[in-house]
Amino acid sequence: MEKGSGRGTLVLLFAAGFCAYGCNHACMIYVPLYVVALGGDLLQAGLQATVFLALAVALRFAIGPWADRKGAKGPMLLGLAAYVAGAPLLGLCHDFAAVLVVRCLQAVGMAAFFPCAMAAVSAASAQARSGLALGLYRFVSSVALMVAAPLMFSLVGAVGYGVAFAGCGALAAVGLLCAVLVPARCCRPAGSEGEAKGARAGWRSASGEDAATPADEARTATAAASSGTQRDAAGALPGARREDLATSATARMPGDGRAAVVVALAVTLLSALGYGLVTNFATSFAEAAAPEANAGMLMALVGAGGLIANPLAGWLVDRRAASGVVAAFAAVMGAGIALVAVLPMIPALLAGAGLLVGIGYFGTVTSAVVLLAKRAPEGRRASLISQQQNAVDVGIGVSGLLFGALIVAAGAPVLFALAGLFLVVAPLALVVLAARRPAAAA
Repeated sequence: MEKGSGRGTLVLLFAAGFCAYGCNHACMIYVPLYVVALGGDLLQAGLQATVFLALAVALRFAIGPWADRKGAKGPMLLGLAAYVAGAPLLGLCHDFAAVLVVRCLQAVGMAAFFPCAMAAVSAASAQARSGLALGLYRFVSSVALMVAAPLMFSLVGAVGYGVAFAGCGALAAVGLLCAVLVPARCCRPAGSEGEAKGARAGWRSASGEDAATPADEARTATAAASSGTQRDAAGALPGARREDLATSATARMPGDGRAAVVVALAVTLLSALGYGLVTNFATSFAEAAAPEANAGMLMALVGAGGLIANPLAGWLVDRRAASGVVAAFAAVMGAGIALVAVLPMIPALLAGAGLLVGIGYFGTVTSAVVLLAKRAPEGRRASLISQQQNAVDVGIGVSGLLFGALIVAAGAPVLFALAGLFLVVAPLALVVLAARRPAAAA
């Protein structure tokens, strides 16, 4: 995809993202209540969410490669169109079976829009600032959640579910219009075989730690000019570009690009499991363990931590595109989960626990997606971001059953303490192993 397509393109992508996230968040929060209002039970309310996420996970395996081959704009438009059609259709449903069919339609929107939109944001921003752009884009998603939830509550109370879901469809339609106006050139895959070969070469030789920044490339070119061997090589290739010299230098760096990708995906999955533990069990545990504390504030502070972490994570990865940044945020989240375990003894730690979990989780997810967007070759960006989104959904999806059984077996305080410690240690260990692997191979 073409780089640096302008601020106007980013504004359109951010606006489309706000509308899509708002519609998606509103539906995810209120469809379970709608199912119950239609006469369904809690099992059916949960089942529709499981089917929705499972289908989105499966579809991303096909949609990511499609976007990499043909460009991200088509999948983005398809995804928003699914929300435009799906949200009003929810209001016309009269039973659970109809709701389930419409949620399957919306799963197309979930799978098609969000990963491809993030790939387009990365492509439309300057490489040196793409991390900050993606961090701000995820900040927009957090703001959309904060706006959509209370607004949908007011609409449902005032005009009922049917009109409220129609309003969600209208919001998605505004997002679709913004996406239509996004120039196709910023969403195209690499335009030439030479560019594709260069991307593949960068993929093979990329460091597991540091992505080359423009300043790095300038320093590399200066070092090359002072090196007799490099000077001879440059003389033999009169048309060689600075990027070519940077690529040759990158090949000598420690680490491995594939290892960095594995670390980003693995740590995302671990953090999603931890986030599922917190969202499913932390509030009820805090309420029982520390009645004097406002347990409801826990998740509000998690959200506040996300507002801080999203732009911060993107900014950090712009400065040092390293898997260590991802692991550090995961360790912060682990510390927050460990604090939950001691709330019965020190209830005042609730605020710190919520903020650390929010900063850690959202920082992990954002820094991981930025790392993947920066480090992936042009022909793999949307696919890798799709798999990162799958790691988030799978981790959160299985956490309820997994940790529910473990809480019964070990008790909540022990589980929170062990899970927190694991999230501190495991990601850092993965980074160390990834860094040592290329050195051992050499």
